[in-house]
Amino acid sequence: MDVHTHQYTLAVMSIGRFVIPLLLLVFAGCPTPPPNSAGGPARASGVNPAACGQLNTTDVGRKVHAFLTASAELDRGSIKLEATVREACARMATELQIATDGDTATLCDRVAKEIEASLEVSVSQEQRLVTRTEPAVCTTELDFAAEVAAECEASVSADVSIHCDGYCGATCNGQCDGQCSATAADGSCAGTCEGTCQGSCSGSCQGGATVDASAECKASAEIRADLRTTCTEPKVVVVTENVTVVDASRLDRAVKAIEIGMPVLLKAAAEAKLVAKAFVHWSKTAVALAGASGKLVSDLGAQSICVGAQLAAAVAASAQISARIDVSIKVSASVSGSAGVQ
Repeated sequence: MDVHTHQYTLAVMSIGRFVIPLLLLVFAGCPTPPPNSAGGPARASGVNPAACGQLNTTDVGRKVHAFLTASAELDRGSIKLEATVREACARMATELQIATDGDTATLCDRVAKEIEASLEVSVSQEQRLVTRTEPAVCTTELDFAAEVAAECEASVSADVSIHCDGYCGATCNGQCDGQCSATAADGSCAGTCEGTCQGSCSGSCQGGATVDASAECKASAEIRADLRTTCTEPKVVVVTENVTVVDASRLDRAVKAIEIGMPVLLKAAAEAKLVAKAFVHWSKTAVALAGASGKLVSDLGAQSICVGAQLAAAVAASAQISARIDVSIKVSASVSGSAGVQ
Protein backbone atom coordinates (compact mmCIF):
# COMPACT_ATOMS: atom_id res chain seq x y z
CA MET A 1 0.00 0.00 0.00
CA ASP A 2 1.55 3.33 -1.07
CA VAL A 3 1.52 6.41 1.17
CA HIS A 4 -1.34 8.13 -0.69
CA THR A 5 -3.54 5.01 -0.46
CA HIS A 6 -2.75 4.67 3.26
CA GLN A 7 -3.65 8.32 3.91
CA TYR A 8 -6.84 7.90 1.90
CA THR A 9 -7.88 4.84 3.96
CA LEU A 10 -7.24 6.64 7.24
CA ALA A 11 -9.26 9.64 6.06
CA VAL A 12 -12.25 7.46 5.19
CA MET A 13 -12.13 5.76 8.62
CA SER A 14 -11.85 9.10 10.43
CA ILE A 15 -14.66 10.88 8.61
CA GLY A 16 -17.10 8.03 9.30
CA ARG A 17 -17.20 8.89 13.03
CA PHE A 18 -18.82 12.25 12.25
CA VAL A 19 -21.47 11.20 9.72
CA ILE A 20 -24.39 10.18 12.00
CA PRO A 21 -24.49 13.28 14.26
CA LEU A 22 -24.02 15.59 11.31
CA LEU A 23 -26.87 13.99 9.40
CA LEU A 24 -29.21 15.70 11.86
CA LEU A 25 -28.21 19.02 10.33
CA VAL A 26 -29.34 17.96 6.88
CA PHE A 27 -32.95 18.36 7.93
CA ALA A 28 -32.47 21.88 9.31
CA GLY A 29 -34.63 23.47 6.65
CA CYS A 30 -32.16 24.10 3.89
CA PRO A 31 -33.77 24.49 0.45
CA THR A 32 -34.10 21.33 -1.64
CA PRO A 33 -31.22 21.04 -4.12
CA PRO A 34 -32.27 21.46 -7.75
CA PRO A 35 -31.50 18.92 -10.47
CA ASN A 36 -27.96 19.07 -11.78
CA SER A 37 -27.04 21.26 -14.68
CA ALA A 38 -27.00 18.33 -17.10
CA GLY A 39 -30.74 17.85 -16.59
CA GLY A 40 -30.40 14.52 -14.81
CA PRO A 41 -31.61 13.54 -11.33
CA ALA A 42 -30.76 15.57 -8.23
CA ARG A 43 -27.29 15.06 -6.83
CA ALA A 44 -27.22 12.14 -4.40
CA SER A 45 -25.43 14.15 -1.72
CA GLY A 46 -27.77 17.13 -1.84
CA VAL A 47 -24.79 19.51 -1.80
CA ASN A 48 -25.72 22.69 -3.65
CA PRO A 49 -23.44 25.75 -3.39
CA ALA A 50 -26.30 28.08 -4.36
CA ALA A 51 -28.85 26.72 -1.89
CA CYS A 52 -28.10 29.23 0.86
CA GLY A 53 -27.98 32.39 -1.22
CA GLN A 54 -25.04 34.76 -1.69
CA LEU A 55 -22.19 33.55 0.54
CA ASN A 56 -19.02 35.12 -0.85
CA THR A 57 -19.46 38.53 0.78
CA THR A 58 -17.07 37.61 3.64
CA ASP A 59 -13.78 35.73 3.79
CA VAL A 60 -15.40 32.78 5.55
CA GLY A 61 -18.39 32.76 3.22
CA ARG A 62 -16.18 32.85 0.13
CA LYS A 63 -14.10 29.91 1.34
CA VAL A 64 -17.17 27.90 2.34
CA HIS A 65 -18.78 28.55 -1.05
CA ALA A 66 -15.61 27.41 -2.83
CA PHE A 67 -15.52 24.26 -0.72
CA LEU A 68 -19.18 23.45 -1.38
CA THR A 69 -18.62 23.95 -5.11
CA ALA A 70 -15.74 21.47 -5.02
CA SER A 71 -17.81 19.04 -2.93
CA ALA A 72 -20.67 19.06 -5.43
CA GLU A 73 -18.22 18.50 -8.29
CA LEU A 74 -16.55 15.67 -6.35
CA ASP A 75 -19.90 13.96 -5.85
CA ARG A 76 -20.81 14.25 -9.53
CA GLY A 77 -17.31 13.28 -10.61
CA SER A 78 -17.26 10.12 -8.50
CA ILE A 79 -20.66 9.11 -9.89
CA LYS A 80 -19.38 9.59 -13.44
CA LEU A 81 -16.18 7.69 -12.65
CA GLU A 82 -18.01 4.62 -11.34
CA ALA A 83 -20.50 4.76 -14.23
CA THR A 84 -17.57 4.66 -16.68
CA VAL A 85 -16.13 1.62 -14.92
CA ARG A 86 -19.46 -0.20 -14.86
CA GLU A 87 -20.10 0.51 -18.53
CA ALA A 88 -16.67 -0.90 -19.43
CA CYS A 89 -17.35 -4.07 -17.44
CA ALA A 90 -20.79 -4.40 -19.04
CA ARG A 91 -19.24 -4.21 -22.51
CA MET A 92 -16.69 -6.83 -21.51
CA ALA A 93 -19.42 -9.06 -20.07
CA THR A 94 -21.41 -8.80 -23.29
CA GLU A 95 -18.35 -9.82 -25.30
CA LEU A 96 -17.74 -12.72 -22.90
CA GLN A 97 -21.40 -13.79 -23.20
CA ILE A 98 -22.06 -13.61 -19.46
CA ALA A 99 -24.68 -11.75 -17.40
CA THR A 100 -24.43 -7.95 -17.17
CA ASP A 101 -26.56 -7.42 -14.04
CA GLY A 102 -25.47 -6.57 -10.51
CA ASP A 103 -23.67 -3.60 -8.98
CA THR A 104 -20.31 -2.45 -10.28
CA ALA A 105 -18.19 -4.62 -7.98
CA THR A 106 -20.30 -7.73 -8.63
CA LEU A 107 -20.37 -7.29 -12.39
CA CYS A 108 -16.67 -6.54 -12.73
CA ASP A 109 -15.73 -9.43 -10.44
CA ARG A 110 -17.77 -11.73 -12.70
CA VAL A 111 -15.87 -10.37 -15.70
CA ALA A 112 -12.49 -10.89 -14.01
CA LYS A 113 -13.31 -14.50 -13.14
CA GLU A 114 -14.57 -15.28 -16.65
CA ILE A 115 -11.46 -13.77 -18.27
CA GLU A 116 -9.20 -15.76 -15.98
CA ALA A 117 -11.12 -18.97 -16.65
CA SER A 118 -11.21 -18.35 -20.40
CA LEU A 119 -7.47 -17.77 -20.65
CA GLU A 120 -6.74 -20.87 -18.59
CA VAL A 121 -8.86 -23.32 -20.59
CA SER A 122 -8.55 -21.90 -24.09
CA VAL A 123 -4.78 -22.35 -24.47
CA SER A 124 -2.23 -25.01 -23.61
CA GLN A 125 1.10 -23.59 -22.43
CA GLU A 126 3.63 -23.55 -19.63
CA GLN A 127 3.07 -19.86 -18.96
CA ARG A 128 -0.07 -17.75 -19.17
CA LEU A 129 -0.88 -15.32 -21.91
CA VAL A 130 0.46 -11.84 -21.21
CA THR A 131 -1.37 -8.55 -21.64
CA ARG A 132 1.08 -5.74 -22.28
CA THR A 133 0.08 -2.13 -21.71
CA GLU A 134 1.38 1.39 -22.08
CA PRO A 135 0.18 3.21 -18.93
CA ALA A 136 -2.15 6.18 -18.97
CA VAL A 137 -0.51 9.61 -18.92
CA CYS A 138 -2.48 12.08 -16.80
CA THR A 139 -2.08 15.84 -17.24
CA THR A 140 -3.32 18.36 -14.69
CA GLU A 141 -3.98 22.04 -15.40
CA LEU A 142 -1.92 23.85 -12.79
CA ASP A 143 -3.20 27.22 -14.05
CA PHE A 144 -6.78 26.15 -13.30
CA ALA A 145 -5.80 25.07 -9.78
CA ALA A 146 -4.13 28.46 -9.26
CA GLU A 147 -7.25 30.29 -10.49
CA VAL A 148 -9.53 28.35 -8.12
CA ALA A 149 -7.23 28.93 -5.14
CA ALA A 150 -6.77 32.61 -5.97
CA GLU A 151 -10.51 33.23 -6.25
CA CYS A 152 -11.04 31.44 -2.96
CA GLU A 153 -8.31 33.45 -1.21
CA ALA A 154 -9.29 36.75 -2.92
CA SER A 155 -5.79 37.08 -4.33
CA VAL A 156 -4.17 36.83 -7.75
CA SER A 157 -3.07 33.56 -9.35
CA ALA A 158 0.58 34.61 -9.35
CA ASP A 159 0.54 34.72 -5.54
CA VAL A 160 -0.69 31.12 -5.19
CA SER A 161 1.94 28.41 -4.73
CA ILE A 162 1.16 25.31 -6.83
CA HIS A 163 3.36 22.20 -6.98
CA CYS A 164 3.31 19.44 -9.57
CA ASP A 165 3.17 16.04 -7.86
CA GLY A 166 4.37 13.88 -10.73
CA TYR A 167 6.33 14.80 -13.85
CA CYS A 168 6.89 18.45 -14.72
CA GLY A 169 7.25 18.41 -18.49
CA ALA A 170 9.07 21.54 -19.65
CA THR A 171 10.93 23.18 -16.77
CA CYS A 172 10.70 23.03 -13.00
CA ASN A 173 12.13 26.26 -11.63
CA GLY A 174 12.91 25.46 -8.01
CA GLN A 175 13.45 22.38 -5.88
CA CYS A 176 12.75 18.98 -7.42
CA ASP A 177 12.02 16.21 -4.91
CA GLY A 178 12.97 13.52 -7.39
CA GLN A 179 15.03 13.31 -10.56
CA CYS A 180 15.85 16.58 -12.33
CA SER A 181 17.20 16.64 -15.89
CA ALA A 182 19.15 19.90 -15.40
CA THR A 183 20.46 21.72 -12.35
CA ALA A 184 20.92 25.49 -12.07
CA ALA A 185 24.02 27.15 -10.59
CA ASP A 186 22.30 27.60 -7.22
CA GLY A 187 21.48 23.89 -7.03
CA SER A 188 17.79 24.26 -7.89
CA CYS A 189 16.16 22.40 -10.75
CA ALA A 190 16.10 24.05 -14.17
CA GLY A 191 14.74 21.21 -16.25
CA THR A 192 12.15 18.46 -16.26
CA CYS A 193 11.36 17.07 -12.82
CA GLU A 194 10.15 13.55 -12.11
CA GLY A 195 8.89 13.61 -8.53
CA THR A 196 7.44 16.75 -6.97
CA CYS A 197 8.33 20.17 -8.40
CA GLN A 198 8.40 22.51 -5.40
CA GLY A 199 8.88 25.50 -7.68
CA SER A 200 6.94 26.67 -10.71
CA CYS A 201 6.22 24.08 -13.38
CA SER A 202 6.22 25.88 -16.72
CA GLY A 203 5.28 22.79 -18.76
CA SER A 204 2.58 20.18 -18.50
CA CYS A 205 2.16 18.50 -15.12
CA GLN A 206 1.78 14.75 -15.50
CA GLY A 207 0.34 14.00 -12.08
CA GLY A 208 -1.70 15.84 -9.48
CA ALA A 209 -1.66 19.40 -8.19
CA THR A 210 -0.54 20.26 -4.66
CA VAL A 211 -1.75 23.66 -3.51
CA ASP A 212 -0.35 25.77 -0.65
CA ALA A 213 -3.35 27.68 0.65
CA SER A 214 -5.83 27.76 3.53
CA ALA A 215 -7.50 24.42 4.26
CA GLU A 216 -10.73 25.25 2.43
CA CYS A 217 -9.03 26.76 -0.62
CA LYS A 218 -6.47 23.95 -0.81
CA ALA A 219 -9.23 21.31 -0.75
CA SER A 220 -11.30 23.19 -3.34
CA ALA A 221 -8.42 23.77 -5.76
CA GLU A 222 -6.95 20.27 -5.54
CA ILE A 223 -10.27 18.46 -5.89
CA ARG A 224 -11.45 20.58 -8.80
CA ALA A 225 -8.09 20.43 -10.60
CA ASP A 226 -7.75 16.66 -10.18
CA LEU A 227 -11.32 16.12 -11.37
CA ARG A 228 -10.40 18.03 -14.55
CA THR A 229 -7.24 15.99 -15.06
CA THR A 230 -7.17 14.33 -18.48
CA CYS A 231 -5.62 10.89 -18.86
CA THR A 232 -4.70 9.25 -22.14
CA GLU A 233 -6.24 5.86 -22.81
CA PRO A 234 -3.59 3.15 -22.31
CA LYS A 235 -2.68 0.87 -25.18
CA VAL A 236 -3.46 -2.78 -24.47
CA VAL A 237 -2.12 -5.73 -26.47
CA VAL A 238 -2.67 -9.41 -25.64
CA VAL A 239 0.39 -11.45 -26.56
CA THR A 240 -0.67 -14.87 -27.90
CA GLU A 241 2.58 -16.03 -29.46
CA ASN A 242 4.04 -19.49 -28.76
CA VAL A 243 0.83 -20.93 -27.31
CA THR A 244 -1.34 -23.80 -28.43
CA VAL A 245 -4.95 -22.73 -28.82
CA VAL A 246 -7.46 -25.39 -27.78
CA ASP A 247 -10.64 -23.26 -27.70
CA ALA A 248 -10.30 -20.50 -30.28
CA SER A 249 -13.79 -19.03 -29.87
CA ARG A 250 -13.49 -18.64 -26.09
CA LEU A 251 -9.97 -17.24 -26.42
CA ASP A 252 -11.13 -14.72 -29.03
CA ARG A 253 -13.96 -13.56 -26.76
CA ALA A 254 -11.57 -13.09 -23.83
CA VAL A 255 -8.99 -11.22 -25.90
CA LYS A 256 -11.59 -8.93 -27.44
CA ALA A 257 -13.11 -8.23 -24.01
CA ILE A 258 -9.67 -7.29 -22.69
CA GLU A 259 -8.95 -5.03 -25.65
CA ILE A 260 -12.37 -3.36 -25.35
CA GLY A 261 -12.50 -2.85 -21.59
CA MET A 262 -9.01 -2.75 -20.12
CA PRO A 263 -7.98 0.63 -21.60
CA VAL A 264 -11.09 2.23 -20.08
CA LEU A 265 -10.56 0.56 -16.70
CA LEU A 266 -6.88 1.50 -16.52
CA LYS A 267 -7.66 5.11 -17.48
CA ALA A 268 -10.42 5.31 -14.86
CA ALA A 269 -8.10 3.86 -12.21
CA ALA A 270 -5.43 6.46 -12.99
CA GLU A 271 -8.00 9.25 -12.62
CA ALA A 272 -9.43 7.72 -9.44
CA LYS A 273 -5.99 7.52 -7.78
CA LEU A 274 -5.44 11.25 -8.28
CA VAL A 275 -8.88 12.06 -6.87
CA ALA A 276 -8.23 9.68 -3.93
CA LYS A 277 -5.11 11.69 -3.03
CA ALA A 278 -7.06 14.96 -2.99
CA PHE A 279 -9.93 13.29 -1.10
CA VAL A 280 -7.70 12.92 1.99
CA HIS A 281 -7.47 16.67 2.63
CA TRP A 282 -11.03 17.32 1.41
CA SER A 283 -12.51 14.89 3.96
CA LYS A 284 -10.58 16.40 6.87
CA THR A 285 -11.65 19.89 5.82
CA ALA A 286 -15.29 18.81 5.50
CA VAL A 287 -15.32 17.53 9.08
CA ALA A 288 -13.56 20.64 10.40
CA LEU A 289 -15.96 23.00 8.65
CA ALA A 290 -19.05 21.05 9.66
CA GLY A 291 -17.91 21.17 13.28
CA ALA A 292 -17.18 24.91 13.29
CA SER A 293 -20.76 25.94 14.11
CA GLY A 294 -19.74 28.87 16.32
CA LYS A 295 -17.53 30.42 13.66
CA LEU A 296 -20.20 29.96 10.99
CA VAL A 297 -22.87 31.67 13.12
CA SER A 298 -20.50 34.56 13.82
CA ASP A 299 -19.57 35.13 10.17
CA LEU A 300 -22.65 34.00 8.25
CA GLY A 301 -25.48 34.86 10.60
CA ALA A 302 -28.86 33.53 9.46
CA GLN A 303 -27.22 31.62 6.61
CA SER A 304 -25.17 29.52 9.04
CA ILE A 305 -27.93 26.92 9.62
CA CYS A 306 -28.38 26.31 5.92
CA VAL A 307 -24.63 26.24 5.34
CA GLY A 308 -24.24 23.81 8.24
CA ALA A 309 -26.74 21.50 6.58
CA GLN A 310 -24.88 21.70 3.28
CA LEU A 311 -21.58 20.87 4.98
CA ALA A 312 -23.23 17.99 6.83
CA ALA A 313 -24.51 16.68 3.51
CA ALA A 314 -20.96 16.80 2.15
CA VAL A 315 -19.68 14.82 5.14
CA ALA A 316 -22.53 12.34 4.83
CA ALA A 317 -21.78 11.85 1.14
CA SER A 318 -18.15 10.97 1.82
CA ALA A 319 -18.88 7.28 2.36
CA GLN A 320 -20.54 6.97 -1.04
CA ILE A 321 -17.86 9.05 -2.71
CA SER A 322 -15.07 6.94 -1.23
CA ALA A 323 -16.89 3.75 -2.24
CA ARG A 324 -17.09 4.95 -5.85
CA ILE A 325 -13.40 5.84 -5.86
CA ASP A 326 -12.49 2.50 -4.23
CA VAL A 327 -14.40 0.38 -6.71
CA SER A 328 -12.88 2.26 -9.65
CA ILE A 329 -9.38 1.44 -8.40
CA LYS A 330 -10.01 -2.10 -7.16
CA VAL A 331 -11.92 -3.23 -10.24
CA SER A 332 -9.06 -2.24 -12.50
CA ALA A 333 -6.59 -4.14 -10.32
CA SER A 334 -8.79 -7.24 -10.23
CA VAL A 335 -9.48 -7.41 -13.96
CA SER A 336 -5.84 -6.55 -14.73
CA GLY A 337 -4.69 -9.48 -12.63
CA SER A 338 -7.05 -11.87 -14.37
CA ALA A 339 -5.93 -10.61 -17.78
CA GLY A 340 -2.24 -10.97 -16.93
CA VAL A 341 -1.53 -7.27 -17.38
CA GLN A 342 2.15 -6.33 -17.24
